[in-house]
Amino acid sequence: MKTEAERQLAKLVSMPTITDDITANALALDYLEAYLAKRGMHTRRDHFNGHSTLLASTRPGNLLTPTVLLTGHIDVVPGEEQLFTLREAGDKLIGRGVYDMKFALAGYLQAVDDLQENLDEYDFGIAIVSDEETSDDGTRCLVEAGLRPKVALLPDSTAPGWDIEKLAKGFWRVDLIAQGRTAHGGRPWEGESASLKLIQALHELKSHFEGQNPSSDSLNIGKIHGGETYNVVPSEMIAGLDIRYLSYRNLEEKRKLLRTICRKHDLTFKELVCGDPVITELKHPLVESYAQSVGAVTGQRPNPFTSSAGTDAPYFARQGINAIISCCQGGGHHTAEEWISHKSFLQFVPILHHYLNKTAKVPAAKEVDTVATLL
Repeated sequence: MKTEAERQLAKLVSMPTITDDITANALALDYLEAYLAKRGMHTRRDHFNGHSTLLASTRPGNLLTPTVLLTGHIDVVPGEEQLFTLREAGDKLIGRGVYDMKFALAGYLQAVDDLQENLDEYDFGIAIVSDEETSDDGTRCLVEAGLRPKVALLPDSTAPGWDIEKLAKGFWRVDLIAQGRTAHGGRPWEGESASLKLIQALHELKSHFEGQNPSSDSLNIGKIHGGETYNVVPSEMIAGLDIRYLSYRNLEEKRKLLRTICRKHDLTFKELVCGDPVITELKHPLVESYAQSVGAVTGQRPNPFTSSAGTDAPYFARQGINAIISCCQGGGHHTAEEWISHKSFLQFVPILHHYLNKTAKVPAAKEVDTVATLL
């Protein structure tokens, strides 16, 4: 017999909530809102730059400041139609968004379903956005509007099963731009090739990232574009760079390096976006309690790890709020073989219950001593 989380996961995966499909995401949030409201959660919808968000809380007047916030995103990257049907292969559950991160939303739903008769004994909220894969406006705007939990649980991770992120690298996305002078491709000496200038600069830049690994800064040259056709010397070429960095000091070193390379090769660069690195205080009581809950359910204490992936955690970190980045065992996110471990997934709701009972249970009001009061 399937659990409520298993049933909900299949339903959520079937929803084609590609980020750019505003309607599909709004309908999915409609479903989630109705499910939570029916079980006693107090809800609110907002819209930022066309994308919907959903807030829910056990407390009607406390949508923005719960003790524990269970947070996540409903949107996914594009995929073939067949990926929106959950399938099983041994211990693997496979489907678009199953790991990133609909498994978490399904777990939230079962946790609320289990606790619906006693929700007034808890102080926790749920925040779900629909634009994490592209803009992050939803979480940013909610935080700017006053969303201030004491801790945020964000199961959006690439860890090997319930480990806790201690550091998420920052990311710096840059266009590196080479300008030249066009000419006929058969007489390249009459022009100045923007592509050759760019290639020389990229080779030099790459030499500063040799041996890159999970514990180092990293460089990805994600795209190169420009030029018109084979027999025309290009007058402009652009390379899209994605640099992941461990600290603000490292970021400034990379900015200095890029300026030096640009001066040497007569290039310019344009900064597109810069995401903060995020440090989680593993010894904070609300983070340590989560580690204890994972250990109690799985029998293994989670290890700290460094992540190269981006999440919505920086928006909480800027407000001094710890975001616990930890998820079940899985992999292949953004691929046709995205999967989670069925066994690991079934541990999520027990972890939630254990954690909420330790951190979000509201102490029972003390009974009034009427005799003492009368005296």
